[in-house]
Amino acid sequence: MTEATKATKAYAIDLDRGLRSVEEAVRVVQRAHDEIARCDQLLFRAQESGRKAAGELGVLLRTRNHTGVPAILDRLDALAAQVARSETDRVLVRRILHGEADGVADARHAPVVPRLTDQDLPRIPSVYDADDTQYETLQDVWESDHALTEEQYGITQQRIQTTADHLRMVVSRAVDSFGTPSAAEALLAEARRACTLWTSCVR
Repeated sequence: MTEATKATKAYAIDLDRGLRSVEEAVRVVQRAHDEIARCDQLLFRAQESGRKAAGELGVLLRTRNHTGVPAILDRLDALAAQVARSETDRVLVRRILHGEADGVADARHAPVVPRLTDQDLPRIPSVYDADDTQYETLQDVWESDHALTEEQYGITQQRIQTTADHLRMVVSRAVDSFGTPSAAEALLAEARRACTLWTSCVR
């Protein structure tokens, strides 16, 4: 075999090896893009399911069915956890494709979560708030008690509405934030606290 023939053969082998390397790289990139598409589809379906759950939550809040709300929040937690696992896969794939991790900002910046506590709600008045009024007749006592009952009822309705609105808003933001797991987790944690507060107002 002449030197020229050897060189030609070596070149052909190198070329074949190079082509196989290119083909393998193309397959890796294709699998990576397929994985990202899978993550996108999972996120889309989770947000669809989350919005449906949020709609069901709205019905329960309007009807003041406090026993059914925790199950809705459980569903949202499960959806968020599913997306969080998928987003971890997305970060790994993006590292392969671009040498970057789009979850860095998510981990570095804590999400801003609106808070609502009992101290933020109007206090329900009681008989102890009244001054030492001297009532002349039983009618005066009855009218005072009736006025206090009406005021207590009105304040209670305000508390229920405020907590329901907050819970509805937090859940909606959590569903929209599924693609940012730390934000979704923090918002759903606030939803749990808001649910407890709303339930205490309804009961």
